[in-house]
Amino acid sequence: MSLGHDVAIGPPLLRALAFASRCRLFFELQSAPPETALWMREANSYRKDQQPEHPFIVCMCYFSPSANKKWSTGHAMPSLQHSTTPILLAVTMGDPAGVGPEIAAKALSGNELPGECNVLVIGDAEVMQHAARIAGSSMRVNAMYKLSDFEEGSINVLDMHAISASSFTTGSPSAECGRAAYAYVTKAIDLALQGAVGAVVTNPINKQALRMAGINFPGHTEIFAEKTGTKNFSMVFLLDNVAVAHVTTHCSLREAIRLVSKERVLVTIRLLHDALRDMGISSPRIAVGGLNPHAGEDGLFGTEEETRIAPAVELARQQKMDVTGPLPPDTVFMRAFKGEFDGVVAMLHDHGFVALKSRDFDKGVNITIGLPIVRTSVGHGTAFDIAGTGKASEKSLLEAIRVAARLARSRARKT
Repeated sequence: MSLGHDVAIGPPLLRALAFASRCRLFFELQSAPPETALWMREANSYRKDQQPEHPFIVCMCYFSPSANKKWSTGHAMPSLQHSTTPILLAVTMGDPAGVGPEIAAKALSGNELPGECNVLVIGDAEVMQHAARIAGSSMRVNAMYKLSDFEEGSINVLDMHAISASSFTTGSPSAECGRAAYAYVTKAIDLALQGAVGAVVTNPINKQALRMAGINFPGHTEIFAEKTGTKNFSMVFLLDNVAVAHVTTHCSLREAIRLVSKERVLVTIRLLHDALRDMGISSPRIAVGGLNPHAGEDGLFGTEEETRIAPAVELARQQKMDVTGPLPPDTVFMRAFKGEFDGVVAMLHDHGFVALKSRDFDKGVNITIGLPIVRTSVGHGTAFDIAGTGKASEKSLLEAIRVAARLARSRARKT
């Protein structure tokens, strides 16, 4: 099925990322009613001889149906012409006790999948059969044992035999589910590295279940980096024409405050500035949020703004970047969404994510760049509280599949 409008994508590089050894990042954006799509070019070069001070920045991409076709500066991207040969995408089932199986069943049973790809689930056929019943799908679940077993018009599942539907409790974390979810991910990575699938789309896994299984990864991003041998990688966030980069992400609040340094803030500003320029905005307007309430209120509520953030903002200005801040983190996103800024640099994970997910939770998509393979993901977790009820929305998964198809097509065209 056609998405209506095509999007221009190409290879992403992480530009001027000091702690990632001069990697560069490119983005291209075009709105495609009823969806807005951000597609990122995948990294085609980075220096492997140096290690970053902090291995990665975690970011997400958000897609909103309310976004305009052009940025406020009026720059629109050219359309992408694509081949009619379908690309095979692998969707991991996610934690069997979460919403992953049922949203996969919903997504694969509907008529909203992009026509340029075939999609298979890497998981357990028995669990998917149960999920299909929950989703109200009458589509046949086809248990595959090799990729050539793919069957048109079915929910195709590469059957891992990692877990049975009767061996776990829906909505509860367990070691069994943690091991199964990990097995699905590693199998998908292997297939992508072999070139057997064009991209991997991940459904949510549960960090507690991984720990219970003795698997010492905090999440998908670290698994993909480890299994692909990737040292330098990153992601970015977009919602309603506002791009977001975070100075810190998946760490404790105490650790995040320690990590906010002049150097790290400056690198993130430069990364976002260059990304926005590559999106077609010649003079990006960037807001830098503060760390403390009211951005410190002139030192009354903390000095990090004066000693770490403001000096980075000044250095960025000296480098001819249009940067404002530090601004109060509780209002900076409101100002950006009203059109005052093209991008925001947030100090903390929750500064950005609360704003993004509150504005449009269902359209969240996570894209990891810098990997040798294409990986996208839903923007939500396992949602144990509604797992098994059929209430979970498949919208984020459908967006992740669409993004993966475009990125995979772009990469295939360049080989």
